[in-house]
Amino acid sequence: MPRVALDRTLKRAMITVELYGVPRLRAGVAQVSLEADTLAGALRGLGRVCPDLVGTVLVEGRVHPAYKLSRNGDAFIDDPDTILRSGDALLLLSADVGG
Repeated sequence: MPRVALDRTLKRAMITVELYGVPRLRAGVAQVSLEADTLAGALRGLGRVCPDLVGTVLVEGRVHPAYKLSRNGDAFIDDPDTILRSGDALLLLSADVGG
């Protein structure tokens, strides 16, 4: 049976999550730095670091529809399989901001 070598040099992406409005008030912080390769991983990490977001802002591994995530201010994302890269900034805000 062939052996598969694991590449232990691979690092997870270091990202930043910036919180605005209600998410910031609930979390009690403005910004969180996390290691995550995908949006799903980032949301799990955010839930661990900011448990007050779970069940209200973060629901069943996703962002509640009343909130939106923007990657680097360029596009809104919601697919849990979205690949993240080191240096990415996720902005978490209420969907009605700027209304």
